[in-house]
Amino acid sequence: MDSRKFINQAAEVYQNALHATIELLKNNGTKRYVVIPDQDDEVEAISWDDVPIIIWGVGLTDDDHICIKAFVCNVGYGHSEDEFPEDWTDITETKIYPTSYPDIYRFVAEHLDSAIDKEAAEKVELE
Repeated sequence: MDSRKFINQAAEVYQNALHATIELLKNNGTKRYVVIPDQDDEVEAISWDDVPIIIWGVGLTDDDHICIKAFVCNVGYGHSEDEFPEDWTDITETKIYPTSYPDIYRFVAEHLDSAIDKEAAEKVELE
């Protein structure tokens, strides 16, 4: 298999995972936010600024964009907590590598039964 074909297929898998995540949350009525504050389960990701982050909340904005709540990991080991916003962040604005999209889908799919609305999600704090 030529490398370009493999890269295109991988990109398609990532985009399919992102769209599937959007559909899961979109079809869940007003409960469009999954927040797991106790760190029992999380998604490791890398921002496009090469900052390692831990995603502990995934939601769907009114415009049907995925937003995340995350914190910087490895603080003190070359990274600052100020390198990534701790508030809900639209991933179209603060991008993360698409390789994280399948893990974001898994996180949402596994915890969809505990999804909450936007107002409740904004009140949840990391434990």
